[in-house]
Amino acid sequence: MVDIMRAREDDWSLVREIRLRSLSTDPAAFGQSWDKESTYDEKTWRARVSEAAWFLALEDAQPLAIVASRHEADALDNERELQAMWVTPGSRKSGLAQRLVEAVLTWAEEDGADTVTLYVGPDNAAALHAYENLGFTDTGDRWEVAEDDPKSSWIKMSHGV
Repeated sequence: MVDIMRAREDDWSLVREIRLRSLSTDPAAFGQSWDKESTYDEKTWRARVSEAAWFLALEDAQPLAIVASRHEADALDNERELQAMWVTPGSRKSGLAQRLVEAVLTWAEEDGADTVTLYVGPDNAAALHAYENLGFTDTGDRWEVAEDDPKSSWIKMSHGV
């Protein structure tokens, strides 16, 4: 049975394990790199876990999927941002993404938000499709990661809580 749990600071090594696996398996899906995040020390990982709501899908104490959410400083007060969503290839299309999104939506509402947003790369068709199936809609807003590069203009999507 797969359990969804909210990671706490002491769970930093589980978060690190699956986050680095996500970056090595699907490097183009994220705004960070394995090369950078693999250098983070325990103190940095503990801080990352403490500064956001991280949720893990675990089976027999092994992480199968991950997602984080937080209130970004430049976001509206009512928004929380879904970040770092990843499901291991063997667990995709199993409902884990839905369960993780539900955990984020519940947490966001408890944290005072009425909207959860996310950014997804325009070439990540699988993720776009998955997020649409999970109830997210394109806001029309874009985040230009690299100036004058249309492929770096990430799509902002939103979901009410």
